[in-house]
Amino acid sequence: MDDLRFADLISKIAHELRSPLTSVKGFSATLVKRWDRFTDDQKLQFVQTIHSDAERMGRIVSEVLDLARLESGRLELHRTEVDLSAIAHKAAEHLRDLPGADRVKVEIEDGFKAFADAERLQHVLGNLLENAIKFSDEGDIVVGADRHDGTVHVIVADAGIGIDPDRLPAIFSGPAPAGQRSGPSGSGLGLYLTKRLVEAHGGEITVDSKVSKGSTFTVTLPAAEHAS
Repeated sequence: MDDLRFADLISKIAHELRSPLTSVKGFSATLVKRWDRFTDDQKLQFVQTIHSDAERMGRIVSEVLDLARLESGRLELHRTEVDLSAIAHKAAEHLRDLPGADRVKVEIEDGFKAFADAERLQHVLGNLLENAIKFSDEGDIVVGADRHDGTVHVIVADAGIGIDPDRLPAIFSGPAPAGQRSGPSGSGLGLYLTKRLVEAHGGEITVDSKVSKGSTFTVTLPAAEHAS
């Protein structure tokens, strides 16, 4: 990664962290100073917001650490046979505090296996689900899976705003230069890291999207017997 792109990356990561950090500081300071003025329900809502934003910061930090390991060639994958349904449900559960997270529907049968690093695959699905939640106001967000020619396909589909055709070629390329829009994942880090993690498994990720119709991301992984 060249120096200019690295500087852009650091700037965008800082920007991504600033929003939830400001929220955590604001809500916690309000509770400390005005605790007796709020009802129990209001206090719970504040604490839930703080928790949600802390979780978001944790995900960003995890992304940065994994990206650093990938860039330096130090990322170790611990691949085993994993239950895709369980991983998808865990990924959705970590996003439960996001508005719209209740629209996520996991349609993978129990016991459907993939050969992958469970933690990193959950991270991949979490990034894809978070994007789908952010960029779709209504309709189900469906996580599915199937097998085809020695591979496992994991699919995340939404009925959201879709992606402009002009932006599709660069959707996984990472943070845009300063002054340009990344998309549709905030800093541009999420989908870039997702692609790198999938490729580290010997797989690939593709997207099919239509403006105002939604997007379908497909992660293709080698089946256990075909994995290197």
